Amino acid sequence: MKFLLYFLFSCLLLLLLVFLFLILSSYESLSQDKGSSAFECGFDSITPTGVPFSMPFFIISLMFFTFDVEILLVCFYPLFSSFTFYMFYYIWFVLLLVLMATIFEWYKGIWSWL
Repeated sequence: MKFLLYFLFSCLLLLLLVFLFLILSSYESLSQDKGSSAFECGFDSITPTGVPFSMPFFIISLMFFTFDVEILLVCFYPLFSSFTFYMFYYIWFVLLLVLMATIFEWYKGIWSWL
């Protein structure tokens, strides 16, 4: 019964968020309309349309996210289960994956801009 309530509540919340998104996305502001029509008329707009994206920043954020998740797995896994040899091997496996990923990224030259 509890599971059914949680499931229905989560479905209702999801539908509410989708409905809210559809309502808010249907309104177009005047600035968006001007930005798209400037290129159709043949003259440049006053403001740039795209924001430059830093690829090194994106790579660092991906590395931070993956390393953060792996470190959380290593740190908090012993708190929620009893310490066994399988857990010991699991922790070493995760740490070995982190080390191998770091060496691979260094070898491929991803960190050459640092």
